[in-house]
Amino acid sequence: MKTTAPPSNMEAKIGMVVLIVALQFVQLQAKCTELGVCQSADTGSCGFLSSASSSGINEEAVSSGSIAILGGTVVNADGQHAANVYIKDGIITAVGPDVVVSGIDPHTHLDMPFMGEVACDDFFSGQAAALAGGTTMHIDFALPINGDLIKGFHEWEKKAMKSCTDYGFHMAITTWNKEVARDMEVLAREHA
Repeated sequence: MKTTAPPSNMEAKIGMVVLIVALQFVQLQAKCTELGVCQSADTGSCGFLSSASSSGINEEAVSSGSIAILGGTVVNADGQHAANVYIKDGIITAVGPDVVVSGIDPHTHLDMPFMGEVACDDFFSGQAAALAGGTTMHIDFALPINGDLIKGFHEWEKKAMKSCTDYGFHMAITTWNKEVARDMEVLAREHA
């Protein structure tokens, strides 16, 4: 059985920085040249990686607030692309060619009762797992309580108190009557 060592503290920090930083679309080589951080504009070779470090990361450069991730794989709606990412003071300032830092899951079922059982992931555990995979926002499926959308919304708000990412709700409409129509109007007006 092959085992892998857990990521170092520095690698974990880099992973979290990539998940939470603001996103800008720019060309890496042009930006690196403009910033003066590349040794060569042709190769895009930056001075932030070190063969002396077991992780290949120059920790002095990282602690100065600058990180370069070279030869990474960026996944977006178009597929996978090789890209380099330059991060300065916690902000992605250069990417070649483009990058989407995180994903949005538009339909989740966290802490949801179904057929006498409850989903195994609550808002914290489900969101922590999503973060590990690069998803930083989700829209959870919220159920009415005894047909009452407003009570259901407030119940899901309580469940979401454990959240560690951004989230939204979409209410399940399980029946239709005047009360449901009224509740939809109230939710849209007061909580949208």
